[in-house]
Amino acid sequence: MAKAKKLPSGNWRVRVKKNGVVKSFTSPDKKSAELLAMEWQLGNSEIENTSATVRQCCERYIESKSKVLSPNTIHNYRMMKDNYLQSIMNYPINKLKDEQIQIAINELSLSRSPKTVRNAYGLLTAVLRMFRPSYTPRITLPQKEKKEIIIPERKQIEYMLNYAKDKNIYIPIILAAYCGLREAEICALTSNDVKDGKIHVNKSLVFNDDTKEWIVKLPKSFAGNRYIDMPNKVRNVVEGKTGKIVDYTPDGLRMTFKKLMKKLDISNIRFHDLRHFYVSELFDMGLPEKYIIAQVGHSSASITKAVYDHLSIKKQSEYAEQIANHFDF
Repeated sequence: MAKAKKLPSGNWRVRVKKNGVVKSFTSPDKKSAELLAMEWQLGNSEIENTSATVRQCCERYIESKSKVLSPNTIHNYRMMKDNYLQSIMNYPINKLKDEQIQIAINELSLSRSPKTVRNAYGLLTAVLRMFRPSYTPRITLPQKEKKEIIIPERKQIEYMLNYAKDKNIYIPIILAAYCGLREAEICALTSNDVKDGKIHVNKSLVFNDDTKEWIVKLPKSFAGNRYIDMPNKVRNVVEGKTGKIVDYTPDGLRMTFKKLMKKLDISNIRFHDLRHFYVSELFDMGLPEKYIIAQVGHSSASITKAVYDHLSIKKQSEYAEQIANHFDF
């Protein structure tokens, strides 16, 4: 197998030949470049006979997806590779067995949530499909936890806005609660996106793990690109601005909001929960679910349905109390 050579740019390049065809593979990491060339030269079925470790194959998999997945997803993959399932990361992938994977899953389950464990296992299985397609592990995962949806009440939203009236956090709160924008969408919003009473949501501010900086990126899905009609309360504070609408990164916005909640003595409400309030208000208006999904930029009905199910349970509780009171005579 050819060895990678370092280029003046700092990247590593490998040139290999297969059936008379010469191909060049370039990567910021030497091992990733060599694994990339190895996969092409040997083919997925033959790479199982190599001594590449699980970590090396994870690096190769992440690199192969770095141009098609969002920077945030790539960042999460690298974080999982560096912190989760560490007992198998330096193990040769061609010798990996169910027992070793199950032990690693058990260890991770002691300190992490079922969702985190399932995400880490999801990355591992994706890597195995690429590098050991003939191996399908049979692993027992922790049972899923039912995610509790927090929906702020209208009086809480009004309380937040009254307190933050003259603060920078005011516009982000009103954009999330009254227009349903995500943190990353709010932070990327500019005056060019605001026109004729509408907001054109067409980009997000995300962290690039390679360059270690915040960059503006197109939405993950077509659903994320949408137009929102602004209520007058939003128009009054957004229209007329020039350049960036707010001067926050998503991390900075979440931190500022958390501090605000502490000052207001409001617990368990995250900035993202303001979107849940927005969705709940649309359901209360009796709008069709299909329209609500499009309005908030969900790519599927599952997230919207989670909020709807939470509201349904709340309504059932109210109806049950009404029934009990009706017969209490």
